[in-house]
Amino acid sequence: MSLSAQRTLCPLARIGARCFSSGATQAGAPASSSPAAAAQQATQFESKAFAPATPSLRTPTMFGLNSAQRNAAMVPFAAAPLVQQRNQSILAASKMVGAGCATIALAGVGAGLGVMFGSLINGAARNPNIAKQLVGYALLGFALTESIALFSLLVVFLILFA
Repeated sequence: MSLSAQRTLCPLARIGARCFSSGATQAGAPASSSPAAAAQQATQFESKAFAPATPSLRTPTMFGLNSAQRNAAMVPFAAAPLVQQRNQSILAASKMVGAGCATIALAGVGAGLGVMFGSLINGAARNPNIAKQLVGYALLGFALTESIALFSLLVVFLILFA
């Protein structure tokens, strides 16, 4: 079979694809006996041709190459996905470290609550007459101290999930 006949029978040969069928069947099409029918199949196939993808909008260029050309030029360097994966893992690790550092405030809140309620018990034991007033102050202090813990948890969740 000549090269021009093969190109007629296999339109993908123009873009570098190889047709291995000797009977000129394409994509499950039945083999035709006449060259005219084969040419008709080829033109039908070309109507659905694989036109090169052209960007509908003008893409910005860098060093004379648009993004599609740069991506095509970077294909031999297969390390790009590995670098991106490593950057993602570094980002995830630094998020965990930041969240851990932000939870240090919870230890201070726990210690503060312990000291505050310990002082409440001590004050109520020394002067039982003002115990009701001390409980009111202790609950106000508890609410303000616990708000610091909630702000700390808010920061932790912002670091992890935002």
